[in-house]
Amino acid sequence: MDNSNKLTQIVEHNLRALRTEVVHKVGYPQSDKKLLDYIVKRDNETSFIKLMQNVNTISNLFKELKKFANFLNINVLIIADKINDEGILEGVLHIRDRVGIVQTRTINEMAYGERVYIYEYKGMFYVKIDGRKLRELRCKKGYGLSELAKTIGATPKALQMYEEGLIDMSVEKAYRFMELFAKEFEDVLREVDIFKDRIIDSSIHRRNLTTKDDEVKQKLLKVIIDQGAEAELFNYLPSDIIANKRGVRIFISFIDDKVSVEAAVVKAKENKIISSVLDGVSINIVKDEAQREVIREIEDYGIILKYNNVTKHGLDLERDLS
Repeated sequence: MDNSNKLTQIVEHNLRALRTEVVHKVGYPQSDKKLLDYIVKRDNETSFIKLMQNVNTISNLFKELKKFANFLNINVLIIADKINDEGILEGVLHIRDRVGIVQTRTINEMAYGERVYIYEYKGMFYVKIDGRKLRELRCKKGYGLSELAKTIGATPKALQMYEEGLIDMSVEKAYRFMELFAKEFEDVLREVDIFKDRIIDSSIHRRNLTTKDDEVKQKLLKVIIDQGAEAELFNYLPSDIIANKRGVRIFISFIDDKVSVEAAVVKAKENKIISSVLDGVSINIVKDEAQREVIREIEDYGIILKYNNVTKHGLDLERDLS
């Protein structure tokens, strides 16, 4: 068994131990440059998981993963060993917008009952706290707001915000509280949810990451955007374009006339699965020269439209999606 298969088995075992259902194991594209590995459900919420050895945060793959998560307002979790060739701290969730990153060993330890209490965001480390319990502990120990703030080296305003649950606490401040209150402070700490806890940067600006060879897909993208839809182009998904038009999510798989029947079926099927999980509509746009066998084989995996018709007339929601 090679290392990748061994890692896959370990991760799947640990996810089950965390009461996380693997809804689907993504099978397209069939290469290392695959944006997603798993679609999972936990507490009736859908998340997406990517397995990597080293997360290169300036790579097109990672940028596209962030674009995918932010465009659809969903969370992605990367399970990896390194970030930019540096080892990942065990027991820490690293947050990059809607993408979270944890060490492989962290998932393993969580499967055996360990919890994550620290997250990292923009180079700073934080803990989540229960503000009500912090206030109760302060009052129990007989501290006034200003007195405790001075003792632990914070402002009264910051301490008040902790107690009101408005801000999380830096690890450095948490250590100050730990030194003062010892184990009693542990009850104030809240577990970090590696699947849900994220910090969303409202200033995120998505960019269409494409190559010059994507002129055909770019033309499709322009037509859809010109019709008033929000749309993004993807290179490492079965969905080449994801659009949102009048509240309808549209997942478009482009089937080139050079693609084999087998590859077309896999791509169309995977596009259909992702669209179904996200309550969207799947469309397969085929070149006019595509083989009849290809069209026949992908009929069960979404609406089929001809490329020339779409580029000429656009997408009509009432006509094409009915």
